Amino acid sequence: MAPIQEGQYMIQTNSQSSARLNLQHYWVEETLGYLLHPLIAVPEDARIADIATGTGIWPISLSRRVPSTVQIDGFDITDDQFPPSDWLPPNVSLRILDILKRVPEELKGQYDVVCIRYFGVLIRNNDPEFVLRNLVDMLKPGGYIQWVESDVYNQSVVKSVYSTLLSPTALERYLEVWRRYLDSSGLLYEWLKTLPALCKAIGMSDAQLFTPESVPALRLTATAAVLGAWEELSYKILDGSPDEILGSGTQLREKLAAFWREVAAGAALDLQFYVTVARK
Repeated sequence: MAPIQEGQYMIQTNSQSSARLNLQHYWVEETLGYLLHPLIAVPEDARIADIATGTGIWPISLSRRVPSTVQIDGFDITDDQFPPSDWLPPNVSLRILDILKRVPEELKGQYDVVCIRYFGVLIRNNDPEFVLRNLVDMLKPGGYIQWVESDVYNQSVVKSVYSTLLSPTALERYLEVWRRYLDSSGLLYEWLKTLPALCKAIGMSDAQLFTPESVPALRLTATAAVLGAWEELSYKILDGSPDEILGSGTQLREKLAAFWREVAAGAALDLQFYVTVARK
């Protein structure tokens, strides 16, 4: 198999994926302590866009924390994970949009805030400029962008003081394999640190980077989210076309069983978050 192709989504959009995304949402919110960074002002008549909304969990959650007069629109390339529209809060809508293509004219200059999360798997060769410009195009003058990612490239293994596991663990060894796979696909995450500079270079102001510390008590939640995504990758891509670095879907799932045994013995994954907030 060739490395993941540009624009190819490596994980699934089924019920298991939806459950993982909702778990991931909980992990991210509890780690950051917010859905919208406190620097972002939200007028009572604001329009907010959420890009790569997945299950719509972020707009749904935010709707409970802002005035009902705030309109929140979630966008994703597929509606496979959207709840039925009649179940959504009155001020939430979910729509299809491919942010890797030019933004339609009717969406330009419409939003006070545009948020995007966990899009790094679709950013190639440290170049998020096209996506960033699309997000900026959606903003009103003076509007804010919030971009939230965790560094899945440089994640590490941590062990409880009560663990008797010896290093290197199977999970530690696999992270080296995982990085080679990301390298082969051009999925490099250095851009997380330079995104504020890019925001300023294209004319935005007040661009800031925040790196909140991980919450030790949530390391098992983080690990469940990552290992769940790897399992989805094994089914979505590797079952049909084994990779020379990761192997077949069956081989990866066998490794995952070993990783879960290490988790039960006191190991977990630790990831750094990067949050960029910038104003148009």
